This record gives sequence, C-alpha cells and structure tokens, in this order.
Amino acid sequence: MRVFIQSFLYVGLCIILLTNAYADIGPVEQLRSISHPINQPTTKSQIKVTWQIPDGYTQVNGYYYQFDTSQNHEFTELNTAGVPFGNHYDTSSQAFTNVDDQAYYFHIAAEDRDDEIGPTSTLGPFRIDDIAPKNAIVSADDVIFKDSVTLTLGASGAYEMFISNLGYGTAGSWESYNTSRQWNVTPGKGSKIIYVQYRDAAGNTSRASTTTRVAYQRIPLHAGWNLISYATDRCFYVGAKPNIDWIPGIIYHQVTNLGNVLETIANQYSNVYGFYSETKSYNPLNIYATDMTYLAPGYGYWIRVNETASFDSNGYIYLDIGGEAIDSSHHIPLNPGWNLVGYTGENVRYTGSVPDVLFSDNPETIAFTDMTDIFCSISNDLLIVQGFDTEPRSLNAQNVYASNMKYVGPGFGYWIKVKTDSQNVQLDWNACNP
Repeated sequence: MRVFIQSFLYVGLCIILLTNAYADIGPVEQLRSISHPINQPTTKSQIKVTWQIPDGYTQVNGYYYQFDTSQNHEFTELNTAGVPFGNHYDTSSQAFTNVDDQAYYFHIAAEDRDDEIGPTSTLGPFRIDDIAPKNAIVSADDVIFKDSVTLTLGASGAYEMFISNLGYGTAGSWESYNTSRQWNVTPGKGSKIIYVQYRDAAGNTSRASTTTRVAYQRIPLHAGWNLISYATDRCFYVGAKPNIDWIPGIIYHQVTNLGNVLETIANQYSNVYGFYSETKSYNPLNIYATDMTYLAPGYGYWIRVNETASFDSNGYIYLDIGGEAIDSSHHIPLNPGWNLVGYTGENVRYTGSVPDVLFSDNPETIAFTDMTDIFCSISNDLLIVQGFDTEPRSLNAQNVYASNMKYVGPGFGYWIKVKTDSQNVQLDWNACNP
C-alpha cells in the first residue's frame, strides 16, 4: 500500500512539472521605469526600465524589447529580426534629444525554451521634451498713460510665465500661462523694460522682452476748486472728433467717457468746467447732464475736489493726464474778450522770490522783473489775466500795482481777457525772455 501511494505521488509530481514546462509563457512581471514618471514631461533624454520573469515560469530564454513612439506593439516571430534580445532584467534607451514633448513607449515579451514568444507588455508613455517654448513674444503699447499696461503674450507650448520689471526670473513668480495680462510697471515716467520668461511642463524656458514708455503730466490738486491745465499731446474726446489744429502733433484719443481721462482722481471730485467760447461742464455723477465732449491741451479747466478726498501728507491728490509733452512751437489763438487757456510753457515764470508752490513735474524757473513781460506775445491786446492757486490771482496790464499775480507755471489754467477789437491774437508762452 505504501509503495502504491509513493508511486501515485511521483506520477502526479511529474504531471505538474510537465504541465508547467509546456504551459504558455506569461507576460513579463513588475515592469517599471526607474528614470521617468508615466505621462509627465521631463527633460531626461534616456529612459531606464527594469522587469522580472513571468510569474511562476522559469523556462525563459530571454526577452525581446524595444523603445518606440507606438502605443501598441506585439512581438511575433515575424517582426523580431534585429530586435534587441537578452536575458537580463533591465535596459536603457538611446538618448532621445531635440524633441518637443514626444511620447515614447517600452515594449517587452519573454521567449521560452521552445522559442515561443509570450504576450507583449507595454510601459509608457514617457514624455521627453528638451525644446523650450517657441515663438516667444510680449508686446505693449509704445506709450502708456499710467503705471499699468496690458501685455499681449505668447509662446507655443508654454505652461507658465514669469513677468518682471527688473530682469529674467527675478523679483516675481511663476504663474499660469495666459495670452493677456494687466501689468504694473515700476512707478514713474520714462522708458520701461518688461521681461518675460515662458516655461513648459518639462521646465524648458524661453525669453522675450518689450519696452514701453510711461508718459503723463502729474497735476497736484487740493481740496475745493482748482484751475488747471495740461500740456501733453493728447486730445481726449467723446463722440465727434474736435479740431485742435493749432498744436503741432496733437493725437486724438477717443474715450467712452471723460471720466476715463480723470481716472487717477475717480470718486474724489464732483464737477469739471471748461470754456470754449461758452461754458461746458462734466458731471461724473450724471453724465446725461454733461455737455463737455473733450479735454485738450491749451485749455484751462476748473475741477472741484471733494473735501473727503484721499489727500497725501501735503494735502494733495494727483491727476495724471496721459501723453508726451507737446511741441513748444505753437501759439494759442485767443478770441476777443475772455479766454480760459492752459499753460503750455516749458518753465515757471515769476517775479520776486521763487514761488513756494507744488508744480507738475518740477520744472525749471525763470525770473522776470515785470509780470507783463511774460505776456509779451500779446502785450498790445492784453487787458487782464486771472489765475487761481489757493486764492484768486490777477494781473491788470493797465495797472500792475493793483495786481497780485506773481507767477505762471505748468499745471495751472488762466483766464485771459483781450481787447474786443483785437484780431489774430496768438499767445506764445515761450516767446518772452527776461
């Protein structure tokens, strides 16, 4: 009986071994990459993989394997000629370079002792990218009126971007890629360089830069009424385009609302008045009651600033009017009677001591002996000049001793009255020298 049982067990074991020896070979086990994550871009050019023998199978001659860009591949007796073959458990690809987010796959199949090829296992995709985002650009308006600018951006394959006012990759942070961005340049007027880096998901970077120029006139305003003017090369208008042909190089800039021009003092003023042969007004709280359609250099304007405005420690808020300084070679035409004009001179002109007044843009000063000399270009037609800083100022051309006006300068407006029989009167603020 014992002999019978032993014989039975021996035969059973042989059957098991024979069944294992001739069973179909299974797929390669524990296939993994030790160099690349799956489906994540990387700049690493060489892929390294490892694997283990098919589960429960020891009769293996070796392994067919290859790297390629095909997601699906099956090794057969018809396509293994020239394919790498070995009985090791790891391998590396060639170095894949100069590729732009290309997906690669690793395929492997085991061959048993009877030269039968098992099922093919595939691992991937391994995304390799060593090419930086292409066609990197950034652009902005050549001239902007404030410290904020709209950037137009672009780079093929970009994932993130880094914008800076100081240099590439400094004083900023990476952010999601976008084709448009509102950006604040460094404070103050003048030329500004904006630096942009683009980065793809693998970490490759490319660069672009642009230059813009911040140009505006900054006019200090105090609480209450201010009689102001500006001297930049922009005429801002709503509706029909006006004609300011007496200033060379004037640029007409259409806006939907005059409040856009006064944006830096938004919600801090209540009324604006002008005078173009008749009084015109702008009411920010009721634009339907407004008949002022443009703001232009060479004209004066009354602006009432709210007592609750956000004044600085010196008691001022600041109106920024965009544009470059106007060409000084112009004359302001004056009509008989009263004219509300803007100061377009290049300097502060004064009598007595240098005025202790905050002017726009810190201009140079020129001393005169007599205030009437400042108006030499219209001396034969001038009657009265009236100004306003914190209180009314006036110059009577017929009686200078009854006058308390001591200066004229940038940022201020003036009422000028000329004789009623005057014709072709042309005011040139820069014409007269001491």
